[in-house]
Amino acid sequence: MKKAILLFFIFSYGFASSQKLDKDKKYFISAIGFWNVENLYDTIKDFWKNDEEFTPKGTNAWTGDRYRTKIDRLAEVIAMMATDVTPDGLAILGLCEVENKRVVKDLINSPRLKTRNYQFVHIEGPDLRGVDPSFVYNPNYFKLTNAVSYPVKLVTDSTHKTRDILVVSGLFNGEPLSVLVNHWPSRRGGEKLSRPNRNAAAKIARSIADSISKANPIAKVIIMGDLNDDPVNDCVKKYIGTYASIDRANDKEYFNPMEKPFNEGIGTLAWQDSWNLFDQIIINKNWLPGKYETWQYYNVRIFNKPFLKSDFGNFKGYPFRTYSGGSYTGGYSDHFPVYILVAKEKG
Repeated sequence: MKKAILLFFIFSYGFASSQKLDKDKKYFISAIGFWNVENLYDTIKDFWKNDEEFTPKGTNAWTGDRYRTKIDRLAEVIAMMATDVTPDGLAILGLCEVENKRVVKDLINSPRLKTRNYQFVHIEGPDLRGVDPSFVYNPNYFKLTNAVSYPVKLVTDSTHKTRDILVVSGLFNGEPLSVLVNHWPSRRGGEKLSRPNRNAAAKIARSIADSISKANPIAKVIIMGDLNDDPVNDCVKKYIGTYASIDRANDKEYFNPMEKPFNEGIGTLAWQDSWNLFDQIIINKNWLPGKYETWQYYNVRIFNKPFLKSDFGNFKGYPFRTYSGGSYTGGYSDHFPVYILVAKEKG
């Protein structure tokens, strides 16, 4: 067991989708997260991308100072997440809306995060805006063995390029793990008209996950990302195939710990005075209690601290974003980050 994993006497708390741990036993705790970081662009015009607005002369007047502020804001949050239960914070973090490798390097090498020695995977995809999913990991917890991306095609417009699904495989504290980092097609044109695009993305993700499980039945699988739909929408419930209660655990479906928080009115982004929970971490049965003593799901958290919320204007209480109403506000992101806690009993 890695020394960096903190040993705890721990009690169950949080959402109804939490699993109870025995208060009389000791556990190792680790954390796996996801965050849509909202337009993490550098300031340089890329000929192959529609990124003009995120340049010093663009409509957002995206200067070096604003870029550095954005990096520091994101690093501030990442550095805090899960440190109340494990001193190293997040062992794994999926990101989306990331322009390139350069900005990920700047993020993980920022003063707030540099001591963690985070490593990353980023594969450039075809998205017209030039943003892709990324995978950040602490090498004390995760050993990378393979990374590949899978294309997603829009059903409603085959000429429009969208984000690939990033699939990263390796060993999480010695156990086989594959993580699918997703940013599914948006609701551009309306939720109903764009729905077939997200259903198609879900089918691809499920097919990838099934292939991983078939090749290695004991592998743990995580499907994470900004799905641009809620846990109860068809792309998640029907095409991924999910359930909300651990008691329903089975090999044919995936456990979605985000469904119960969503049904309780909790979200990760707000639109027209209603909350959505697009940012999800979905896991296969191998994370749930079984006959083997392995890492198991324990709890889910939405990191929505007060400082991450706007405290003024029409968007008071919404996520405190970088731009609001066309004006620079210097916030963090238009999404709250999420993470799950996983536990393993000390043998």
